Amino acid sequence: RKGVSFLSRILAPNKSKNRSDLAIDEDDDETADFRPEGMDAQLFSHSADNVGFSPRHPQPPGYIKFRAKFKKDRDFDRVFLAQELRKGRIRPKSAVDSAKSGLGRIKSDADSGTDAIWALEFSKDGKYLAAAGQDKIVRVWGVLSSREERRMHEKDEEAANGNTDGNAAQHLSAPVFRRNPLREYEGHTSTVIDISWSKNNFLLSSSFDKTVRLWHVSRNECLVTFKHAEYCPSIQFHPRDDRFFLAGSLDTKLRLWSIPDKSVAYWNQLTEIITAVAFTPDGKTAIAGTMGGTCSFYDTDGLKFKTQINIKSSGRNAKPAKITSIQATNWGDDRRDVKLLISSNDSRIRLYNFRDKSLEMKFKGHKNMASQIRASFSDDSRFVISGSEDRKTYIWSTGATQEGEKQRPMEVFEAHNTMTTGAILAPRKTRMVLSASEDPVFDLCNPPPVTLISRSESIRTGSNASGPAPSGEPPDRNGDSSVQPTPATAEGNGTFKRAEESPAYLARTAHMGGNIIVTADYAGNIKVFRQDCAYGKR
Repeated sequence: RKGVSFLSRILAPNKSKNRSDLAIDEDDDETADFRPEGMDAQLFSHSADNVGFSPRHPQPPGYIKFRAKFKKDRDFDRVFLAQELRKGRIRPKSAVDSAKSGLGRIKSDADSGTDAIWALEFSKDGKYLAAAGQDKIVRVWGVLSSREERRMHEKDEEAANGNTDGNAAQHLSAPVFRRNPLREYEGHTSTVIDISWSKNNFLLSSSFDKTVRLWHVSRNECLVTFKHAEYCPSIQFHPRDDRFFLAGSLDTKLRLWSIPDKSVAYWNQLTEIITAVAFTPDGKTAIAGTMGGTCSFYDTDGLKFKTQINIKSSGRNAKPAKITSIQATNWGDDRRDVKLLISSNDSRIRLYNFRDKSLEMKFKGHKNMASQIRASFSDDSRFVISGSEDRKTYIWSTGATQEGEKQRPMEVFEAHNTMTTGAILAPRKTRMVLSASEDPVFDLCNPPPVTLISRSESIRTGSNASGPAPSGEPPDRNGDSSVQPTPATAEGNGTFKRAEESPAYLARTAHMGGNIIVTADYAGNIKVFRQDCAYGKR
């Protein structure tokens, strides 16, 4: 170009590169370029008896690539693949290319031979994960909560791998759930499209077979079946009262069911197909989203209409899009405010103030044009997470944006080889449950309290309480496997007292830097990714 110096021509490419670096902030580590994508990640698993293993400085897992946009400091770094709960069937063609529109994708694929997962949710107490979809089965996995459960999991892993020599404890890994599902609920005759947990571990499932079924984690059989005229794309337990749940149906009716009476307590007729329902945290307001992008609010008592808002972009030619999910949560330091997170089929996620129904934030970058993909909050409301039709998982921060930046800060990773139909963050309670199971990551991050006793007392209480060393216990430093481990308790002996857990230790069991991400895809795969909060101690 005329008037451009020779020096500026040389520098021009570097300016372009710098602008790109501002858009996507790659890892600072020198090894970042060698990190695999999440879809290609290998499970964190290696033998504890190899030459390179040191219990004082355990080998770090293989981290995956995480890309950050519109932010400098990462919230999700050093993330690794910890577990594959389920391996599904690979589709013969792209899920996105074969999609039609709206709920048609799920309906058209009901008999296509895929195992797509359409619903994924943690229980309120953080102890269970439920998943359901194309294969009509509702599965529930239990979070590892004790040393004994971890040993049982390791034995199951060894048996599945064909090893029965009892050396399971020499295999170091960091799973979150037991290998096999705690429950596999059968009974639905078509695709399961939504699930909902109650505060007391009751579980609802909705299916294309036009029924909603009630289960409980302690029982193998279905407790009650609620029949509808059309199928219900969305269901929600009342947050305060397990006796009621909300169901939105294709017959445009919003129903509040009474479980003890096995009948509809209240109902209201809308003008459009209902695709999403929710309650406010206090349970006093019911919310319904529709195929046409209308979000309506009702008094729960009587389902009396209050008001409505239209979910659409602000452009002149913008059209309303189908609402795929609604989540209401408490907000702020005092948790008194209520915010609404609404996902829609225009590839947008919007945050509304419940009090005045004003739009406060908009999250974009993912692709959700024709699927029932649902976004959700982390339990502390710091993050919003969603799957995407482009195979990626997106995590946005709800905190303040960088100065001069309009876009919401986000982090992205590729989790699957096909559409990511679901992505959720484990609640704080799940991390606390897992921390009690001798988890190799959490125990390194927050070492459990130690009780010091004499050698003679250790041998005496060990022989009384434990007998021979448990199978798989590592030998002592000199190779003598006859040395007994310190017993975990002496409730039956009266000679040993477990160290008390300090308030500081209990507070650290939340492991705020040890996030757990569960993702599911169109082929039926479910993966568990973990953040290595023990990195600084390795």
